[in-house]
Amino acid sequence: MKARPCDELILALYPTVRGFAYALFEAPLSPVDWGTREFIGPDKNARTLAGIARLCKAARPETIVIEDGVGESSKRSQRVQRLLGLIGAMAEVENITLVRYSRRAIRETFHHPSITRQEIAQAIATYIPALSDRLPPMRKLWQSEDPRLWIFDAASLALTHYARAMDDEPP
Repeated sequence: MKARPCDELILALYPTVRGFAYALFEAPLSPVDWGTREFIGPDKNARTLAGIARLCKAARPETIVIEDGVGESSKRSQRVQRLLGLIGAMAEVENITLVRYSRRAIRETFHHPSITRQEIAQAIATYIPALSDRLPPMRKLWQSEDPRLWIFDAASLALTHYARAMDDEPP
């Protein structure tokens, strides 16, 4: 018998310009682990994929959730789009369920089509106190993006998966 989506161990991955962010959930609003991994230099995709493979081997998730970075509205770079494809291939080889959600689907999960990533992060920090100390302050126009925001991007993918899975579940 297949476990219900709310009983699965979900690993949400968010590739970044520096590596990747992740959030590991055992149930909605119950993260087990989260963080970022950074890789610099050549062969960034290969080293990032190796880091993701090590994380998967240690955590043994039933489902990996990633962003659908190939849609026409996606603003992800070619390198990150290739990395998302490599993650999909790795999940297939490892027999891990792979689910993709667009940024639009994430915004719809948080009930507002024009909600910002910072506002989503604030909502997540409100509902998941364990992540509240990781919430970066609001970015000023002249500042670069705080890497801690990437953890909330990963968490938003996991929460989108749980929300969509619960909508599809029979009563």
